[in-house]
Formats: sequence, C-alpha cells, structure tokens
Amino acid sequence: MSRLLSAFIVAAAALTLSSCVRDRGPQPYYPQPYTYTEEFDNDYNNWSFADPSNLAYGVVSGGTFKFDYNDNLSEAYYVSKTIGFNRYNDFTIYTRIGSDNNMGLLFGYNAATGSYGYSFMVSYDGFYALYDEGGNGYGSDIQTLVEPATGSFVNPNGDWNELRLEQRGNRWIGYVNNYQVFNIEAQQLKGTNVGFVNVQETRGEADYLQVDWLE
Repeated sequence: MSRLLSAFIVAAAALTLSSCVRDRGPQPYYPQPYTYTEEFDNDYNNWSFADPSNLAYGVVSGGTFKFDYNDNLSEAYYVSKTIGFNRYNDFTIYTRIGSDNNMGLLFGYNAATGSYGYSFMVSYDGFYALYDEGGNGYGSDIQTLVEPATGSFVNPNGDWNELRLEQRGNRWIGYVNNYQVFNIEAQQLKGTNVGFVNVQETRGEADYLQVDWLE
C-alpha cells in the first residue's frame, strides 16, 4: 500500500507542476536599438583621406574631422562611411559642424547605385537647407527640398551648429541647435552611408557623428 500511495503522490505532483506551465506560444518582437558613434578622437574608422587631383583632403586631429574641398570643378565633394542603419524604420542622425562657406550632413549616399543621397546644409552666414543631391530616383540634378532660411538660433560666422535629422514614420524632421526647422515627407533612401558634403571652396570641420536606429 505504501508503494502504491507513493506512486500516486508522485503522479499527482507531476500533474500539478505540468498544469502550472504557461503555454508561451509565439513571443512579440521588440525592435532593438543600435548606435554608431564617431567622436573623431582617433582615425580608427579611416576618415582621413587625400585626393590631390580634386584638391580635397580630410584629416582627423584634435578631436575633430577637418574636411577641405578647395576646387571648383564639381559642385560638391562627398565623404561618407557605410553605417548599415535600418533605413526602413525610425532613425536619428546627429552631428556638429562649422565651415568657412557651406558644409552639410550627408545621408543615404550609395556609390553603387549612383545615389548621392541628401544633404542637410548650414552655411557660414547661418542659412540652413535640405537638398536631394541627385540619383535618388527623382532625377539626376540637385533639387531643393527645404529652401534656405535662417533664424536667431543659428550660429553665423562659421561657428558650430548642431544638426539633427530624424525619420519618424513617413516624415523627415530637421533641427538646428534643437530648434525644429522642417517637417517634410520622407524621401526614398537608396543607401545607408552617412558623412559630410562640402560645396566648392569650403573648409569645414565636424566635431562628432552619431546614428541611432532600430532593428
């Protein structure tokens, strides 16, 4: 009898334990945050370059990326790195730049497809603008998406300005020194390169570059 009773107790315990196990089933997916950060404290990511035929140079020193384009044969010169961010989801790009002419944050550049991406520019005299640099599916010419404008919140005379570009749903939202300056329909992105663009005869400098996104 004791053996039979012991077997009954074990079976009852097993039944009790199994009845307490929740059927978890398929679990919800939560996008994971990712960040690319470049402080230019060193040249680990190989931003420095020399292109003497186009009078274009870049050097990482003193905690900044110094980027010069001293020619006038082409409208602009582009320098970028493949970040691999998820361009189909929300993302944010930050930088801090200044120049003696007109320099911008470049995103969506893709040499393989002939896409020059988009540029969020700020000039020496304090004007900001957003451009389609061509090859993004809307024609090969540069197109103005946000007309040049300025405000008291923009630092003139080539001083530092913080730029932030956010993709939220189907909108692109731009900020200069934490002031919102545009909110437009998001455009097609053909690449995940992020970097900088200088127009002709520009000596520019970038303090940092950061990209946040979800996968």
